Amino acid sequence: MNQWKFVRNAVGLFGSAVHEGQTKTGTELAPRSLREGGLISALYNLGWEINDMGDIQGKNYRLHNVKSQQFRNSQQLGVINGEINKRSFDIAKQNKFMLNIGGDHSVASGSIHGLLQHYGDELRVVWVDAHADCNYELGPNRNYHGMPLAHLYGSILEPIKGFEWLKHRLDPKNLIYVGIRDIDPMEREFIRDQKIVYYGMDEIIELGIGQVMNRILKQFEGKPIHVSFDVDSIDPEFAHGTGTLVDGGISYREAHYLLRKLASSKQLVGMDLVEVNPQLEKTPEFREEFFGDFQQIGRIQGTQTVALGIELIASALGRTLVL
Repeated sequence: MNQWKFVRNAVGLFGSAVHEGQTKTGTELAPRSLREGGLISALYNLGWEINDMGDIQGKNYRLHNVKSQQFRNSQQLGVINGEINKRSFDIAKQNKFMLNIGGDHSVASGSIHGLLQHYGDELRVVWVDAHADCNYELGPNRNYHGMPLAHLYGSILEPIKGFEWLKHRLDPKNLIYVGIRDIDPMEREFIRDQKIVYYGMDEIIELGIGQVMNRILKQFEGKPIHVSFDVDSIDPEFAHGTGTLVDGGISYREAHYLLRKLASSKQLVGMDLVEVNPQLEKTPEFREEFFGDFQQIGRIQGTQTVALGIELIASALGRTLVL
C-alpha cells in the first residue's frame, strides 16, 4: 500500500493547451488563464511546493496532409497524449501530486495512462462529468473528447497511429462516474454490461452528495485515486464557460464538497481539470476577489468559470471551509 504514498506538499503541474479533441477553439487558452488568475499563488498559499512544467501546446503537433479516418485529429491527438502520458508518469514516479490543467477532456487518456503506468491496477478513477466519454464508435467526424475512456477501457480495438504508447488498460470496475446525465445509447449499454458504478444526478439528489462520497471512498478504500474533473459536470448557472453545457448539473457547493472529501481521504494522487473555455463565457468580464477567503488561497481573478476552476483545484489540494 505504501508504494503510492506521495510527497504531500509537492505538486507537478502542467498545462494541456489542447482543443483538438473537439470542434470549438478556446480550451487551449485555459491553462494560461488559470495561471494568470492566481492558481500558482493559491497552491503556494496552501503550502504546496510547485514544479510548473509549462504547457503542452496542441498547435505544436499539427500534422499536415494527414487524414484522420478513425476520429478527428486522431494521429495528432495520439502524439499529444503521448507527451501528456510521459509527464504524468514522470510526476508520479517522483511521488508528487499530478495536476493536469486542460484543455478538452481528450487529454485524460494521456494523464490517466501515465498514472496507470506507475500505480498499475491499484489506481482508481473518479470521473466527474456530464458525459460518460466512453463512445467507441470510430469515424472521421467523431470527437475524441467523448472517447478517452473507451480507449483506456480497451474498447477501441483498431490500432490508431500516434497511440502506440497506449499499453495499459483501465479496468471499468476501477472507475466511478459522478454527475453523468447526457449519455449516448452505446455508452448506456456499455455501462450496464460492465456494471460500472455511477452516481448520476438522480442518485445525487436521492442520496445527497455526502452519502455519495462516503460510498465512493468505502469502495476505493486504501487505493490511490485520480479525479478527472470536467467543468460541464457543474450546472451552467455556476460554470457557463464550457463547450458542452447540460442543464441540471451538480451545484457549486456539491462540487467543492466532492473535492474536499477526496482531499481529506489522503488518497488523492492526481487531478485533471478540463473543458474550461474562456471564449464561451456568458459574462466574459474579469471578476476579482471572486469567492473571498483570501487569507487561505490569495487573490483570484478571471472569468466566472476560470475563477471557479482555480477554487476547485484549491479544494482538491486541501482548502477547507473552517480549519
